[in-house]
Amino acid sequence: MSPNKQTIPEFLIPFFWDYDEKTVEINKHAYLIMARIMERGSWEAMIWLRKVYTNEELVAFLHKKGAKILPPRELNYWALICGIPAETRRQWVQIAKEQKSVWSRRSAH
Repeated sequence: MSPNKQTIPEFLIPFFWDYDEKTVEINKHAYLIMARIMERGSWEAMIWLRKVYTNEELVAFLHKKGAKILPPRELNYWALICGIPAETRRQWVQIAKEQKSVWSRRSAH
């Protein structure tokens, strides 16, 4: 991973519109960066993510946070390219679908 206090490159700033881009650090905010790019990143952003973080770091994020915060489609994609076994991917996707359905049943009233 990159040295401490290194901030995100300029082309990623639109993905972090709700943050001061000077404060989003590659090491300190790794899970935030991974989540944003895994969910909504461009091809260029995804390539950058794979270069900056090791496969082990991406897998650790997926294990810890993936099913809780990523949509099922994106979770399955990233788990596949990170080499997660098919059965584990299916389990994670099922958990992600259940997470999503909890929120879809909530009423705005």
